[in-house]
Amino acid sequence: MSKKCMLLILISVFLLTGCWDKKELSTISVITGMAIDKGEKHKYLFSIEGVNARELNPKTTTGVSASVVYSMEGDSIAELARKVNSGIGRHVIYSHMKVLVISEELAREGVLEFIDYLERNREIRDDFNFIVAKDAKAADILKITYQVQKSSSLKLFSQLRTMKKEWGGDPNVHLNDVVSALTSPGRQPVMQAVRLTGDPERGSNVGNMNKVTPDTMVVSDSMAVFKGARLKGFMNMEHTRNYLWLQDDILQTSVAIPCGKEGLVTLRIYNTKTKTKADMVNGKAKVNVRIHAVGYIEGTQCSEDLSSVQSYEKLQDYASDHIKMTIEGTVKKAQEKYKADIFGFGEVLYRQHPKTFNKVEKNWDEVFTKGEIDVEVNFIIRRSGIRTKSFLQNLK
Repeated sequence: MSKKCMLLILISVFLLTGCWDKKELSTISVITGMAIDKGEKHKYLFSIEGVNARELNPKTTTGVSASVVYSMEGDSIAELARKVNSGIGRHVIYSHMKVLVISEELAREGVLEFIDYLERNREIRDDFNFIVAKDAKAADILKITYQVQKSSSLKLFSQLRTMKKEWGGDPNVHLNDVVSALTSPGRQPVMQAVRLTGDPERGSNVGNMNKVTPDTMVVSDSMAVFKGARLKGFMNMEHTRNYLWLQDDILQTSVAIPCGKEGLVTLRIYNTKTKTKADMVNGKAKVNVRIHAVGYIEGTQCSEDLSSVQSYEKLQDYASDHIKMTIEGTVKKAQEKYKADIFGFGEVLYRQHPKTFNKVEKNWDEVFTKGEIDVEVNFIIRRSGIRTKSFLQNLK
């Protein structure tokens, strides 16, 4: 055997070795959710949800809780994340974490230094959602049981992802989004906000899973608006969707448009494109937003003859004006109430005119509040579903 063959065999031996840091499944606990509240005796109350995989499988479930939530207080999240084995028997891994919930109280105080640990840790991924618990403890969000997805974190993650896909009510903020917004002079951070309906203590009971109408649920409530690291307030779901429209991040949505004085026509939008241009004119910010949307009629209460081209043109004008009005209302609220550029118009200005932005970088939010934001919407209706004439016309 030649020396080259011997060398190849020796190299292969090293390449075929197993993982040096492997851990058996029976020795680990998978963490799917993390919650951070303000502590009573220390800076933070740190909570994690670990799943019981056996209870997530319909073939092996025994009816007990599918997860366990453990909490402890301390002044460093990095230390607490390694100290949880004071109450949990297995080695915890955070690489499958799906949600990070922050209490409203903590967010309003702007105590978000723990984000440095999350960004620095090589085990923690960037695919989990940042969420603010509105009028509730963050730990309580992790304790609510459900019938289908028994783990609160897994249910909430799926809930937000589906909401974003079907209607557009979730800004879908991840770790890199938060860090980028906190360090950018042309954008302020936002996060999804959720609230509890009902009694948190009843919701954490296994019996909550056995009811047709659960005692307690976690529902998407609004969008949290920050200025720097400090929470300033909330915008409702309609504003959240408008925010996504301005980010060119609407996948699909449904919009109910007034059609004269008679009623509403609901349009299903399945294709949108948003283009934004920004500049400074005579010391004032000028932002032009152009939205092109395509959809079809999903339901109508109107007497319009949908076999007529003129009727489609009329409804398209109604839809364009309505969407324009609501989006401009969202921008106005950000300008007047929060005085924060959550839309990233400053970043757009920097990309398109970097030298111009450098002149207003230090006081961009003030410039934004006095800026002129022009929104133009072009809506096209492709079809009327699988029916043209509505049976309602025969009833009038």
